Amino acid sequence: MSTHSLLQVLSETIVLLEKYDVPHWAQWFRKDTQTFSASPRDTVEHILKAFGGMGSFNDLYICSENGHSVSKAEEPAANRELQRLRDEIYKLSTNLRSQ
Repeated sequence: MSTHSLLQVLSETIVLLEKYDVPHWAQWFRKDTQTFSASPRDTVEHILKAFGGMGSFNDLYICSENGHSVSKAEEPAANRELQRLRDEIYKLSTNLRSQ
């Protein structure tokens, strides 16, 4: 697994998060894309911290009730895409950490 793949998935995730007005996580991952080349190991650890504990990236559900800019009709597709990206980020990050 390459760092390029991870950076690409992070970029796709930022676009999705910005589209639905989820600024906290968009900023979190934008920081990671900016620091990756200078400190890849630390950045991977920062990415993986997003996945643990209450209120983590794992807990994010895109819906209007959570204040996101999404219609009821868009919610299922938005969350399917979010889950795909979330799974890919976690997989790529854990693979890079083990290298």
